[in-house]
Amino acid sequence: MKGGRLQLERKHEDYFTKKIFRKQFVPAIISACGLAFGDMMDGIVVGQRMGVTGLAAISLALPSFMVMNVLMHGLGLGGAIRFSGLMAKGKKEEGIRGFQGILSAALIISALLSIGANLFMTPLLALLGTTEADGALFAVSRTYLQIILSGMPLFFTAYVMNYFLRNDDSEKLAGFGFTVGNLSDIVLNVVFVLLLDGGAAGAAWATLAGQLISICVYLPGFSGKTHSLRLLPFCPDSKGSLSCFKAGFASSSQYLFSMVFLLCANRVLLRSMGSVGVAVFDVVQNVSFLIIYLYDGAVKAAHPLLSTYCGEHNRPGRRCTMRLALSRGLTAGGMVALVTACFPQSICLVFGITDSKALRTGAYALRVYCVSALLAGVCILLEGCYQACGEEKKAYLITILRGAAVLLPVTLLFSAWGGRFFWWLYPVTEVLTLLIFAGYCRYTAGRQEESEEGRVYTATIHNKYEELSSLLSEIESFCKRWEAAAKQIYFVTMTVEELCAAIMQNGFGETDGYIQITLVAEAGGAFSLHIRDNAVSFNPFSLYTSRLGGDEKVNPDALGILVIREKAEEFFYRRYQGFNTLVVRI
Repeated sequence: MKGGRLQLERKHEDYFTKKIFRKQFVPAIISACGLAFGDMMDGIVVGQRMGVTGLAAISLALPSFMVMNVLMHGLGLGGAIRFSGLMAKGKKEEGIRGFQGILSAALIISALLSIGANLFMTPLLALLGTTEADGALFAVSRTYLQIILSGMPLFFTAYVMNYFLRNDDSEKLAGFGFTVGNLSDIVLNVVFVLLLDGGAAGAAWATLAGQLISICVYLPGFSGKTHSLRLLPFCPDSKGSLSCFKAGFASSSQYLFSMVFLLCANRVLLRSMGSVGVAVFDVVQNVSFLIIYLYDGAVKAAHPLLSTYCGEHNRPGRRCTMRLALSRGLTAGGMVALVTACFPQSICLVFGITDSKALRTGAYALRVYCVSALLAGVCILLEGCYQACGEEKKAYLITILRGAAVLLPVTLLFSAWGGRFFWWLYPVTEVLTLLIFAGYCRYTAGRQEESEEGRVYTATIHNKYEELSSLLSEIESFCKRWEAAAKQIYFVTMTVEELCAAIMQNGFGETDGYIQITLVAEAGGAFSLHIRDNAVSFNPFSLYTSRLGGDEKVNPDALGILVIREKAEEFFYRRYQGFNTLVVRI
């Protein structure tokens, strides 16, 4: 009994998830830091040169960025999730066309928004909270927004490219491009604002230049030479783009709620504390962006894995990925929160706040925010993971709770109390969100997951033929449990045997390795087989081209593969994250 139990545990051991996640996580975190520091640099250099007025102007412009983020992240994230799902099913060309449709839609939408914003700039600024009567604050805000909003197509293009590159096994290029672009933004901010005294206009031009540089770095990833993605002629797909946007809206809608929150908060602080309150609020938001971007980096690292595992119905891999995203993301965000809580006044000085009263206000506000940092991380990470897994109801619930249903009433309540109480809206919102969400999960808990999990057989073996033999008997029993016909059972077991044997012989040779097999009993009576291994790059389906010597006889090792190619409904090979992936539908 003990030996059998240990064998079962060994068979289900996950050799892939941690390695793949690590490859995704490091570039994603680097990219997140680059993005955060790029965004923060506008506030830092403008604050150093223009003081509280400059910081207040940047804060008033933030709602405009939130509107952009709703659309950019909705299209990019939703499209990338769909792309991963299609690639997991072997539908490469459909995935490429989907990317081009998303990119085309992003360019059209951003161009129209850019034109509209410039035509109605004065009403837009009034909506944001400043009019011509505000003098310098209005002038600085107008200059900054005109340049930023005119460059909207650059933002949209860069974000869509980044999302798709990450899901096409190009996470290093995505991270590098993001980092280079944001480092360029930082350097150009210093040059344009501090050295050339370009003010808010210099900060805006630096931001646009950073986006353009990122796009240039991304372009080799769309050549189609080493990866799947490539640029096609302009081909808008309104139906497909709308479907992808709906899939990504659960995550991106948080920016819509953030826009409403920022509008309310800026108006309240302007009324109660003047420009100083808005300036301190901008500092808090910049720190929160850094922490949130780190959480978002962990989510981005998890998205390709979760999308793939959901396509494979691989629940153990899915659970492992979610645990990794939570642990790694909370560690990164928690470290930043700890440093912020220890040195809040120093952070305020970095942003150009020097007045003693303003420094005390800023230090208190930052420390209160840090109380909520880990709680916010749990919410953001769960939301992103549920979205990638297609559990849209849970993702929407978290988004709506912390973005509107809880946040806005709490904001209004604490705004009425004013002063030092205002900043406590952050931890109170996160606590209430988690409590309500936990109650919802407890109330809706059922047996659907258990029923679905029963349709999936997952095992991992080493490249040993004796382990393969015992595996085949288990697969046969699994197929019988789902009332498969004798011919289908034979073909399923034969497919597993032939593919695994080919991998062992041609991919591993004498070296040790492991193969993960996931078999799914689909509702229509078909079986989908997913095989992942850590062998050298090897496609078993290419064996049919091999020949013996110089004659025309087919390689006998390929005879079984030829049968699979002929009888299978679908088959697909992909090299992903350093591993071989096979998909066969029987």
